Amino acid sequence: RRATATADSGNQTFQTALAALESQRFVVDIDEVYTRKGKRLDTYQSYVRMQGPQLEVSFAPDLFGPRNSHRMDQMRATDEQGRIERIGTKANGDVQFRIHGRWGWQQRSRSCLVTLFHNSDRVFLEFRTERDRPEGTAKGTLRPLDR
Repeated sequence: RRATATADSGNQTFQTALAALESQRFVVDIDEVYTRKGKRLDTYQSYVRMQGPQLEVSFAPDLFGPRNSHRMDQMRATDEQGRIERIGTKANGDVQFRIHGRWGWQQRSRSCLVTLFHNSDRVFLEFRTERDRPEGTAKGTLRPLDR
């Protein structure tokens, strides 16, 4: 009974997160960021938020040392014309979406691959440049925004 209750709870959490992605009304609270070289950085106050076409991407200042403080502006941006598309479902049940938007220093087109893990509200984010090159990855928890 306990295993069934846990599975039902995980499935409900997953369905809520999936519905939030599909309705474009969610926030991903990022708690782990990985650099291009694979170094893990714990962070708080970093997030990706989407409310319809309004997209906001923000990384906390604690990710940027004094030498890289000029890059902080590149990682805190909003776009009024963001969009999300569902890519599909993987064999293991994970669901993938791609967020398209304009952020960064020159407001160039960028994308973020979002993988919602099966029976969970945890997501993996892969940020990509305008030339579709990996820019960094992150993990976080997806929660729906209130209407």
